Amino acid sequence: MKESRAGDNFSARIEDMCSLAAKRGRPVYSQFLNDREQYEAQCILSRRSGIEAVLWGGSEACARKILRVTDGEAYLPDDRSDFPVYALSITYRKADKPGHRDFLGSFMGLGIKRETVGDIFVGEGAAAVFCTKTARDMISDGLLTVGRVGVSVSDGLTEETEAVIKPVSFEEKELTVASERVDCVVSGITGLSREKTAAFIRSGGFLLNYGECTDVSRNVSDGDILTIRGHGKYCVSGETGLTKKGRVKLTVKKYI
Repeated sequence: MKESRAGDNFSARIEDMCSLAAKRGRPVYSQFLNDREQYEAQCILSRRSGIEAVLWGGSEACARKILRVTDGEAYLPDDRSDFPVYALSITYRKADKPGHRDFLGSFMGLGIKRETVGDIFVGEGAAAVFCTKTARDMISDGLLTVGRVGVSVSDGLTEETEAVIKPVSFEEKELTVASERVDCVVSGITGLSREKTAAFIRSGGFLLNYGECTDVSRNVSDGDILTIRGHGKYCVSGETGLTKKGRVKLTVKKYI
């Protein structure tokens, strides 16, 4: 598996957060992390003792999240209100149809860094945005249009913008495969032959836990995230048994 763009610098940042939390005796927070960075952070933190970590993006439906690390003894509220995550409601005419990319481009046009913006939920006539305080202030003060669409910005969520926040949903799929090797599982999902699947994986079309994986003989495990170019993203739910011929029954959940 290839390292993410974060590489050693990202690992060092997480280690620094842990050291700082232990030294100060209070929580330390990251910027917003993407899926791969969250996975890497959890791998790093699993090797640390005495550190508690929580990820939160402002809503259970959020994919991009901020990491909070503490020394395990600091007092923290149960409702995650301490997280430096702020919500904005952005409204516009229902006849206009700005997309996620339009919002992100407009934010970057204001000089806002990507890591200060979490999830953007876009709906008919309204969008909900989660971000840091810095990004919130810049959007509130400077955002007048998204693309060519005129918009109005207000703090917090309204009934209208809460309605556009959609939780992640899944569709279960039952597989019967020769083994839990990557090439077997990907073949079972896509319907491609083992030979074509192996070539597809080696060409870089497959991600395991958000990192490129070209090792066709590697086994998948319960909880692994499989991203297959052209076929979507899946979570391995686990093995459910064996057939009479010794083939593996496996359940995967497709993100929809």
